[in-house]
Amino acid sequence: MRLEDFYMGKGSYRDTKSGKRELVLRYRDESGNLRYKSFTRDTEEECLQAAMDFAEEYTGNLNADDSTIPEILRKRFDKDLKFNYIKKQSYYRKIETLKIIENDAIGQIPIRKIQKHHINRFLKEITGYSNSTIEKLFLQLKLAFKTAVEADVMTKNPMLAHDIRRPRSSKADKKIWALTEEEQKKLTECILNDKVPKGRNDYRTQILIALYSGMRMGEINALSPDDIDFKQNVVHVRKTISMGTRGKGFLGDTTKTYAGLRDVPISNALRPVLERALAEMLPNDPGLIFYDHGNNRVITTSNVNSYYKRTCDKCGIECNGQHALRHTFATRCIESGVPAIVLKKWLGHTDIHVTLDTYADVFDRMNDTAINTLDTYLDSLESEEEA
Repeated sequence: MRLEDFYMGKGSYRDTKSGKRELVLRYRDESGNLRYKSFTRDTEEECLQAAMDFAEEYTGNLNADDSTIPEILRKRFDKDLKFNYIKKQSYYRKIETLKIIENDAIGQIPIRKIQKHHINRFLKEITGYSNSTIEKLFLQLKLAFKTAVEADVMTKNPMLAHDIRRPRSSKADKKIWALTEEEQKKLTECILNDKVPKGRNDYRTQILIALYSGMRMGEINALSPDDIDFKQNVVHVRKTISMGTRGKGFLGDTTKTYAGLRDVPISNALRPVLERALAEMLPNDPGLIFYDHGNNRVITTSNVNSYYKRTCDKCGIECNGQHALRHTFATRCIESGVPAIVLKKWLGHTDIHVTLDTYADVFDRMNDTAINTLDTYLDSLESEEEA
């Protein structure tokens, strides 16, 4: 590997106060973000060698000719985690996506032997997944070949060919499912009247929090007492429960995305639910409001989902997963006139277009109501002028 294969430019030297030489170089991480790295040694030659050692370690030292795509990417992700370029939650999500490649024939072939027809076959076979999963797989392929070229394992990146394109999912577009007002009333009544058998975890409170806040279930399960701020009348969303490689949950130190770090308002409906949750909290090592004391582990989304399905069956509501609770909160917000830009912040969406696109049908339904509201307002202005 040459220095310019990894770094941008030749960098710059300067003298340190201790009399040593410092080399500062720029490079881009796997996400394309610009990074700076400095190397301080006695001589410029030693600085250059340290820079080369870092570059080879970061790219995984992939000069072994028989490296496969999974081997290359696992080394890359391991290094990114080690250097704190990705969070633990992101690392595990990448590994879960990588397993799809590992379980396919393309994951068994040395990357230097992979041809375009191998890639096209794989892309054709993954159309059964969702568009988001397909995009992740496509980006992982691009990263693997890019890394292999940088490490001189191969000379040409086949993913750059004009006829290699990301396919679209063959699945029908997923319908955003929210509870009707009648279904929401039935669900809350059913939950409040439900009696949890002795020895079972009680997930009723998490269901109600999701319904009244729109928070993701992983975020709810990661709440601690310090996150509940009754003085400011908000819930501070700062972390989430994520899944490890073997289906075991763990407490992450941040949310799913940067936009997920937010404050969610405490409504009149939400306040008593949170107060009850704090009153019923039992001590545990992570200091979480919700915890599986019987098994001494954090509560995952799948744990709550199982209870939610049983509850829906019991009260005669079609179950479409507990994420419907988040959609129900968003739908009630739109119906009550909450502006899209405000709802975006409450839900932790990265972009306003995510909010508008996800709930386009709900916004369309509110069109007539909005026109009537405008007419009423304009009529009131005219009445004031006449008076």
